[in-house]
Amino acid sequence: MYNFTVMHENNPVAKVFVSANHKQVTIEKLVPDSIIQPFGGNNLSLERVYSFLKNRCYEDGYWYKQDKIGYEGTAEYLASVVLSCSNVDEYVKYEKCQINGKSGCRSINFLKAGEAYISLQRLYDMYLGGQLAEQMRLLDTISGRVSFVTGYVKEKIGLDIREQLGKLLSFDVLILNTDRHFNNIGIIADAAHGTYRNAPIFDNGNSLLSNVGEFPFDEPLESCLEKVTGQPFSVNLERQAWELGYGLKINYHELYRRLDEESDTMALHVLKFQLERYEKVLRDDNIKLNLIK
Repeated sequence: MYNFTVMHENNPVAKVFVSANHKQVTIEKLVPDSIIQPFGGNNLSLERVYSFLKNRCYEDGYWYKQDKIGYEGTAEYLASVVLSCSNVDEYVKYEKCQINGKSGCRSINFLKAGEAYISLQRLYDMYLGGQLAEQMRLLDTISGRVSFVTGYVKEKIGLDIREQLGKLLSFDVLILNTDRHFNNIGIIADAAHGTYRNAPIFDNGNSLLSNVGEFPFDEPLESCLEKVTGQPFSVNLERQAWELGYGLKINYHELYRRLDEESDTMALHVLKFQLERYEKVLRDDNIKLNLIK
């Protein structure tokens, strides 16, 4: 029998028991109707629950994620190296690690005492109800979608997310992030003080062509690039980034110094290709670095 504690917004909300043969799951809710992510309310399937728990765990202040589609742990780590040499103030630092003998990554919990992470999807559901992605499909233009999202956040909690969103979307262009959605974009709420701030950039593992099933090693890089699709405002990563301007700036001189110390991997090869491709837009060697310890 495997025993897991499900955390939501840094609080334990349920206990999950999975049988030794992986064929039965029992859920004991500590907070009624509390399992919202990642299980989609009460519509639970053993495969979905166990897949999540098996590949992600929280221990001693760290979140751990085990590779399951390719080399996403390495991609996550390299993405945070890029951000450490950028003008992004809030980002999550990832480290490569081994989890039960398999490669992956880990990161420190980014929430402080009394804080809660609220995704843009949850914020939308709290105030307007429904699925934000469905609302995006009803709007014809990227501009309209971006304006709708930034507008309702500003109206409901008084936070302007446009600058952070612009940096995030241009970062996704660089790293070829195919999995940016409204659950990994959000805000941090401090209920005790009634304040809100932008959540750090995190969850960048589906990037740098890390999904080897979709982007095989033996397929030419140019062919793989043609298959990359974006979210959440457009399938075209560049078009949604241009809508808010390329807010991301990178100290290339410092970044290349750090990348020279990294092992030669496919993720590193793709990253260097992308850095060269967007150098004219992103390079600014005068920016002050924001290093997260």
